[in-house]
Amino acid sequence: MCEPLSNHTIEVWHCDANGVYSGDTSNSAEFENFAPNFCTGGDTTALESTWFRGQLITDADGRVNFKTCFPGWYPGRTIHIHFAVSDGDGRSRVVSQFAFDDALASDVYTNHPLYSRRGDQDTPLAGGQDVIFPATGFEPYLMSIVRNDDGTLLAYHQIQVS
Repeated sequence: MCEPLSNHTIEVWHCDANGVYSGDTSNSAEFENFAPNFCTGGDTTALESTWFRGQLITDADGRVNFKTCFPGWYPGRTIHIHFAVSDGDGRSRVVSQFAFDDALASDVYTNHPLYSRRGDQDTPLAGGQDVIFPATGFEPYLMSIVRNDDGTLLAYHQIQVS
């Protein structure tokens, strides 16, 4: 039976609309595994920033809520959000990623003014071109989406750790 995991750290990170990650990962448990120049393109501002990175502790129901914007894309990867789950002592860690439906991603990158200048992602999720997600059977990694009346999106996913 699944039981909620309270007092676990959930860490999330993703790139900006231009496909650039922030590079200050000093608060992350993944600090030593991060390649700052590769992920930031050597951008000085990005190297010194922590945008689109966050950590929260799960409550008694095993829940956390993050607010962010729609992730960007970079060549060779579908649009995704990284996440990590660590126990209260930081000893046990699970790292994975969530993705978004290609139709939603295309809609955002075609119609939203902050994203449309880049155009649609070069590596859609469907078709098996992404190096992380499987070519088929990727549905368990998809974020669930609710479009709010004000035009915003709610993306959510339940993480199950065994």
